[in-house]
Amino acid sequence: MKRRVFCFALVAIFLLTFSPVASAEKPSVARMAFFQAKPGAKAQMEEAIKKQMDWRREQKDDWGWLTWEYVSDEVGRYAVATFGHAWQDFDQPKILPSVEEGLQKDFAGLCLTPILVQYFDHLEEVSALGTVKETPTVAEIAVFQVQFGKAVQFYEAIRQFHHALQKAGGPERYEWFELLSGGEEPQFMLFLPRRNWAAFDEKRDFLFEALEKAVGTKKSNELLAQFAATVKNCRRYAVRLRPDLSNLPTSALIKR
Repeated sequence: MKRRVFCFALVAIFLLTFSPVASAEKPSVARMAFFQAKPGAKAQMEEAIKKQMDWRREQKDDWGWLTWEYVSDEVGRYAVATFGHAWQDFDQPKILPSVEEGLQKDFAGLCLTPILVQYFDHLEEVSALGTVKETPTVAEIAVFQVQFGKAVQFYEAIRQFHHALQKAGGPERYEWFELLSGGEEPQFMLFLPRRNWAAFDEKRDFLFEALEKAVGTKKSNELLAQFAATVKNCRRYAVRLRPDLSNLPTSALIKR
């Protein structure tokens, strides 16, 4: 078993789920780089990202790289991510660190703030891919900061909530990531894909209904109150996939 115990919280209309995770059967580390373009430099930033992806394809880099554009806050914010790695993959990356550093110089003069690189673990045991397997084009993201030292008390609640969602058997997809390096911990990120923009209007209280059906009204209210008590802060965003700024190898299409 992994040593860390993960937390779950449900705040307003969002599900935030964490649990202790057994050792992953497949590589689960994700590397994400976050960029914020200076005012007026959005076009140049996109051109720099596209140039890097074109160069990676020329070098036959078979790692999948997805670029997400944040559309709910500052203009010109992006996340470039690669998924499904073991830690040792970064000992012998497809692109040499010296070359990677050179490529990042294209971004340095365009960024409003320093580039932020973070590493996450995909929490497969508390995630569900649902019925839609295609790479999502739009999504909601919640970044959840947990209060230090309050993870263990939520273990049983986490297990019950996750089981409730599985018992409900809904088609919804949700994926959890735990921050491993590059920011304040404990921090978790919830990824909620949407089929399209219209799907943002869909009913979300199925999450509450699933929990209540599984453990009863009294217990579900206790669990939700327990979860909320651990929330330090929660930030929510809407993002859209930019295939034109991504590198999706046909041999190994990333499904996230």
